[in-house]
Amino acid sequence: MIDIHSHILPNIDDGSDNIEKSVEQLRLMEAGGVREVYLTSHYFRGHYHYPRNEYDAKLSELRQITEQEGLKIKLHSGFEVFIQPGIVEDIKEKNLTLGDSKYVLIESELNGLPTDFYQNVYPLLRAGYKPILAHAERYVSIMKRPTKARELTDRDIYIQTNAGSLLGHYGDKVRHTAWTLVDNGWTHFIASDDHVRTNYQALFEAGNLIEARIDSRTRDLLCKSFPAAIATNDRIPYSYVIVQRSHHHKHKSWLRSLFG
Repeated sequence: MIDIHSHILPNIDDGSDNIEKSVEQLRLMEAGGVREVYLTSHYFRGHYHYPRNEYDAKLSELRQITEQEGLKIKLHSGFEVFIQPGIVEDIKEKNLTLGDSKYVLIESELNGLPTDFYQNVYPLLRAGYKPILAHAERYVSIMKRPTKARELTDRDIYIQTNAGSLLGHYGDKVRHTAWTLVDNGWTHFIASDDHVRTNYQALFEAGNLIEARIDSRTRDLLCKSFPAAIATNDRIPYSYVIVQRSHHHKHKSWLRSLFG
């Protein structure tokens, strides 16, 4: 498995508060089957705003310690970038992408995507970046109308869903929205959004639920194949599922066809 969204890098945002906790969490991740993780510290101009070399120094230290501890899990650089006017210049200047790719993990106001959201994302697309909206199921506007996630993919924005959302960690409404996105193929990544506050289990449990509810192919696409494409900067299909519904004897049935 590959986790593309985590706050495990210590002492830089609201995630891990010491390196010992970070190493122990990485140990749990590796034991459960995570082979690579992106350390996506918050980047929010005016709030979480730091020099890139500060981030790189912390990442280098964590890599050194994990190697000393015998861990094989691969640590990728990355950021969770708050979308605001002119943010494309920060992304260019500080290289706020996932690893060396053109993929960028972005976030916005959870109370609802602002009216200028796409206006501020569009310059990223024009510059050749590939934005991924983090924890899309937690935005009020998407909870109210989940098809908005499909509209975002139609505008070349990828969707990431939190594993904890599928388990109900953020409440029933978020859980229902998260499963709507997964069931309809409106999300491309399942990730932990781990802040090193609990034992690392949600991603494993969510993967098992997806396999049980849908199939192993869907689980592997969202937890392995699509995340793996980031490091190589390969194209990930925006649309990869056709859902056909029919009614027989008052019972609803559905068939999923997966592409890519």
